[in-house]
Amino acid sequence: MKKRYNHYIKIFTLATVVTFSTACKKTLEIAPQDSVSADVALTDRNGVEAAVVTLYATLKGENFYGNRMIGLGEALADNGRSTNKSGRYVNEAANVRGTANAAPYNHYSHWSGAYVAINRINLTLETIPGINDATFTDAQKNTYIGELKFLRALYYFDLIRAYSYIPGADVASQNRGGVPLILKSTTTIDAALSLNEPRAAITAVYDQIYADLDDAVSKLGNIGTNPSRATKQAAQALYSRVALYRKDWPKAISASTDVLGTVSSRLLNSGNYAAGFAAAVNPESLFEIAFVQPGETLGVNVSLQTLFTGLTARISGKSRDSSDNYTGRPASLPKKPFAGFGDLVPTAPLLSALGMTVNNNGSNAVVIASRSTDVRAEMFEVGPSSRTPVYVECTKFLGRSATVNLDNVPVLRVAEMYLNRAEAYQRNGNDALALADVNTIRVARGLSALATGSVTGTALFNEILLQRRLEFAFEGQRFFDLKRNGLDIVKPVTNTVVAFDNSVLLPPIPQADVDASQGKLLQNPGY
Repeated sequence: MKKRYNHYIKIFTLATVVTFSTACKKTLEIAPQDSVSADVALTDRNGVEAAVVTLYATLKGENFYGNRMIGLGEALADNGRSTNKSGRYVNEAANVRGTANAAPYNHYSHWSGAYVAINRINLTLETIPGINDATFTDAQKNTYIGELKFLRALYYFDLIRAYSYIPGADVASQNRGGVPLILKSTTTIDAALSLNEPRAAITAVYDQIYADLDDAVSKLGNIGTNPSRATKQAAQALYSRVALYRKDWPKAISASTDVLGTVSSRLLNSGNYAAGFAAAVNPESLFEIAFVQPGETLGVNVSLQTLFTGLTARISGKSRDSSDNYTGRPASLPKKPFAGFGDLVPTAPLLSALGMTVNNNGSNAVVIASRSTDVRAEMFEVGPSSRTPVYVECTKFLGRSATVNLDNVPVLRVAEMYLNRAEAYQRNGNDALALADVNTIRVARGLSALATGSVTGTALFNEILLQRRLEFAFEGQRFFDLKRNGLDIVKPVTNTVVAFDNSVLLPPIPQADVDASQGKLLQNPGY
């Protein structure tokens, strides 16, 4: 018997076909053999729809946006500190190097899952043009192709920004290249066994992401009320982010401008910001990972709600006592029950930057003494006394779908388009336009505008990074903002620094994949 199942691509390309067959069993017949061909798995529009829904659902997983793509962006940076209330995120918040052999990796670990999804995408893209279904129009096929290209771009972008250095910010002696670039599906055991791709050049991966997004923008329709499926504006917004990482300032500016030309009115303001984050669908979202059914929750151990807070409701008020009574809290409201752990909470410098003064008079006597006019601070409250010590916790994810531990996860928001464009303007030498975009965000969040010409050059760049830190706190972007700019990470809890040239900034590639590649797939340094 042939030796199989050694390499991640070889293992999961086989699983891909079986999973497709299971997910689409209402529209296909599962063949009892080693592989299922595309013409069996995808024969009509219903089969394609089921396949595409599966690709969106993958993004809900713990290693993706259901937990670690968001939480690690705070823990590995300077925004999040571990409370050790469940033992989770302790090593991540301390930037402890993990292992390449098995979990826990203490870092991003979506490698294998992403390649499963990419193979499914490739298979579906190859199959759609040949589907002979009179009810499946060319326009519908193009829309699905646009969605698939958007998803492939997102999966590849999340791979390369995590597992590789980011253009213009690398350590040459530790740079092992990009990630394997696989654009054709593998549907049989023999094909899987012969697939052995090395890491492509970083520029080649970004070129492919650009090509996919160009196709997605050309084929997708405008955004409506459902940001959980790819649209033209979602693809343009992702293009804006990718171009910013690539330091392609003109493209970052043009893509952001294209989005804002359609949806700028969706930007939340100081009057509706809190309500926007309490809504099931954030009005600012250009693309969200949707958690709708109670059965989709990742549960009390790993959902974003339990990761960030033990609260079950957001209550206004600046102080609390040891019985969880809040100043100004209506007497009709019951004491908030414990519903999670609050494993990762904001650091003191982040709270200070948000304009919050927090007094800690003991492990169970934490008081928010004052707040600035920045409405983003409303997303941070003193946690319950169910577990001690008590901390200020993030409430951006608080069961907005009326079910505990069930929240849509914004991936791309309107506010990012202003800040992406501001950074690109500033780096491209136009401080005036950069400041205008910064002021748009400042005013929308309850802060005063900065006077024209009062902040320029490096000071303006730092202001942009500050606004990004405040705007996207606990949305998973902080680590990458530091990494893509080649900045050291100051860890406020331990008063230590993780230098940019420390290879711990890169996660390990699963060692079994490296070993099976016979030297073609280079491991990241330090593992």
